[in-house]
Amino acid sequence: MNDIKIISHINSSVDGRLIADRWTLPFDGRDIEDVLSVYTEIKDGYFADAWILGRNSVQKHFFPETFNKGIFTSVTTFQTYIGHRDSKRSLVVFDSKGLIRYTDDKVYGDNIIAVLGENVSEEYLEHLRQTGISYLFAGTDGHDYEKALQTLHNDFGMHLILLDGGGTLNGQFLKRRLIDELSLVIYPGIDALSGIPSIYEYKGKEGEYPAYGQSLELMDMRQCRDGVVWLKYKVHK
Repeated sequence: MNDIKIISHINSSVDGRLIADRWTLPFDGRDIEDVLSVYTEIKDGYFADAWILGRNSVQKHFFPETFNKGIFTSVTTFQTYIGHRDSKRSLVVFDSKGLIRYTDDKVYGDNIIAVLGENVSEEYLEHLRQTGISYLFAGTDGHDYEKALQTLHNDFGMHLILLDGGGTLNGQFLKRRLIDELSLVIYPGIDALSGIPSIYEYKGKEGEYPAYGQSLELMDMRQCRDGVVWLKYKVHK
């Protein structure tokens, strides 16, 4: 999309795995959280309008409860709602079924914007409004990512967004050729267990090639502190 730039900003082990609490520890006894903070420092340096997470990541790290009011009233109008907008950067959460129960309108000081499917309940929309959370609709099933990005540009004025994942959402963006650049921050550690989520996890059929027709051009590589390596690629589509 020409209106909005998507940078896939990922922190991984050297074997491409995503779950940081499984990675081997720094060789010199340094606190792993200090080493992991290199990723956040790079992220902040982009001065992006927003960053994106999927529902699983948000429930794992920030809001574990699931919304279940017991009453389900179908939504009849699918208009974007703009809630609290008092932060410089936003967190865009793809939660197609409206499952996350929020207790705050911010994560790390960044206002939340929920991306929903049209099959959510009016009760859930009311929950978001009462919490001050903005929301928009991405088609019937919530998977019209192109529509979501266009709404973020048109209604929220966004031009640069970082895709933080997790791996399944990263894979969906990759398959749809929505990624313009890859910012890969490699932590000096290993996971190695088969089946652990990797940086791109497209759930497709056998024989599919989600990255087909896309090529990477190395733009920059840097050795950061504590053995962390940062690779930047342009995605040719």
